[in-house]
Amino acid sequence: MTTRRTLLKSAVVAGLAAATSPKTLDRADELFASGEFAAAGALYRKVLGGDPDHVHALARHAYITLMTGRLPLAKRLLKQVLRLDPGNTRALGNLADALWRADQFAELAALLPSVKKDGPTATAAQLRSFAGLRPYTISGPATARVPFAAADPLPMIEASLNGAPPELFFLDTGALFALNQDYADRLAIPTYGHTTGRTMYGEHQAHQGRVDTLGLPGGLTLGNVPVHTIPDAIRLTAPDGRITQGAIGTSVLARFLPTLDYPGRALVLRRDRRAAVRARHSAPLWWVGDHYLLSRGTVNDLDPMVFFVDTGGGDIGFTAPPSTFTAAGIEIPPGAGFHPVTVREVTLGSAAGRDVSGLTGAFPPWFEHGFGFRIGGLPTHRFFKPYAITFDFPRGRILMEPAVPPAPGRSSSEVR
Repeated sequence: MTTRRTLLKSAVVAGLAAATSPKTLDRADELFASGEFAAAGALYRKVLGGDPDHVHALARHAYITLMTGRLPLAKRLLKQVLRLDPGNTRALGNLADALWRADQFAELAALLPSVKKDGPTATAAQLRSFAGLRPYTISGPATARVPFAAADPLPMIEASLNGAPPELFFLDTGALFALNQDYADRLAIPTYGHTTGRTMYGEHQAHQGRVDTLGLPGGLTLGNVPVHTIPDAIRLTAPDGRITQGAIGTSVLARFLPTLDYPGRALVLRRDRRAAVRARHSAPLWWVGDHYLLSRGTVNDLDPMVFFVDTGGGDIGFTAPPSTFTAAGIEIPPGAGFHPVTVREVTLGSAAGRDVSGLTGAFPPWFEHGFGFRIGGLPTHRFFKPYAITFDFPRGRILMEPAVPPAPGRSSSEVR
C-alpha cells in the first residue's frame, strides 16, 4: 500500500538524484567556464545537497567561495576537498592563496612545498621570516589622500621604505608590492629565495623579501610588508625625469577601501573598509590567485565576459586575446608584436568607454584559460582615467564615479 510517507520519501530521493544528475553538473561547469559564478555556485551547492562528498562540485564551490573573499569558509571547504582528493592541484593552489590573503604565513610555509603550480608569489623562507611579526600593521589617519606625483603613463605616488628618502612608485592592481632589483639592493632589503615572475615582458626571477616600513604622505604607515623584486627594465619615467623604483599593487591596496581618483589626481586610502562610497557606476569584483582582480564586461556587441582589471596595463585602454578581438570584428594587423587598434565600445559593469585605444599582442596567452574559466579582456589605464575608481573588497564590487555628471535626461545608477 502506498502511503503519504512513502510518496514523500520517493520525492526526496528523486530530488536528490536530479541534483546530482550529470546534466546539473554539466550546466554548472558551463556557467563557471563562462564566468557566471553566482549561477554556477548555486548549481554546485545543489549537487552537494545530494552528494556532500562530490569532489568536483565541492572544489568548484570552494573556488567560488575564495573568489568572493569568504576566506574562513573557503579554507574549510578546500581542506575538505583535499581530505577526499589529496592530490587536487587546483585545490592546493587555492588553499595556498586563501592562507596568503588571510596572512596565515606559518601554515602557508608548511603547505607551500606541496603546491606544484600557481602558488602565491612567496617562498617558505620568506614566510618564516615573519615569525613573531604581524604582517601589514597600519598606523596613521583614518583616511589618507595621497597625491599623484604623476598621472601618466600610469599614476605614480611617493613612498618611503624603511625610513629612506621618498621615491616614486607606480600604482598597479595587476601587481603585488614590488621593488626594482637595484633599489632593493641599495636599501639592503633582506630576501629569502626567489620564485618565477611572469609579466608581459616575459619571465624573471622574483626575489622574495620583507620591508619593515612602507610610509606614505600624510602619515600613513604599513609595517612588516611582504615584497618581491622585478627587473630594472620595468620602470616608468615621470614628467620631471624621476624614475619609479617599484609598484604598489593589490597586496597593499586591499588592506584599505582604496580609491584611485584619476580626475582628482590622488590615491585615497580608508582604513574603514566598509565605509560608504557613492558612485554612478558599479561592476562585480572577484579575486583569484594572490592578486588578480576580475570583473565582468563587454566588447562591442559580444556577450558579457570575465575581464582582468589591471590598472597598470600601460597607457592604453584595453587589450584582449586574439579570440576576443576577432569575435568583436576587430582586425588584428599582421605580424608579431604589439599593434594599436580602436575598440568601438568597452563596458565594465554599467560603465562604458567608446572608441577605446586598444593594443593587440599584449594579453598574456596563458591568462585566457589559466584559471579554469575564460578571461576575455583587460581594461586598463585609459579606460579608468575618467573615473574615481574604488575597489570595495568586502562587498565584492568596483565603484566608478565619473568626473563629469551625466547629461540631462540620461539615466545613471547610483551605488552606495
